[in-house]
Amino acid sequence: MRARKIPSDRRYTATHSWVALTPGANFSDFPLRAGVTDRALDDIGVVGVDLPAVRSTVDAGSPCAVIWSSARTAITVYAPIGGLITMTNRDATADPALVAEDPFHAGWLFAILPVPSSSTYGLLTPAQYATELNETVTL
Repeated sequence: MRARKIPSDRRYTATHSWVALTPGANFSDFPLRAGVTDRALDDIGVVGVDLPAVRSTVDAGSPCAVIWSSARTAITVYAPIGGLITMTNRDATADPALVAEDPFHAGWLFAILPVPSSSTYGLLTPAQYATELNETVTL
């Protein structure tokens, strides 16, 4: 089993989505980048991504994007928080392999402006996510 990296500046869902947080900033003041973890992709070849439309709204936990694998299977991405989609990652659309190669940085999927009622409640800390995975993890 290979060790996985779990960045400490993010919060996670049990469905392997993440949202990046900026230390000291108010949660809903600006759009936050979101994506999927390497665990969601589980070493598959990514050949395509379908991202939510800019200016659309998503609810926390709802399906919002699809990642297509070389095995012709679809991986559904669930929104880590609810809010307004403000931007999508054009680089990931042009080169879907980025999502698998660097899921926490260059392979982010979309930016979301949280609705005022959004919070980190229900999201997992890096340590909680590592426990959820129940495997060797580098924090």
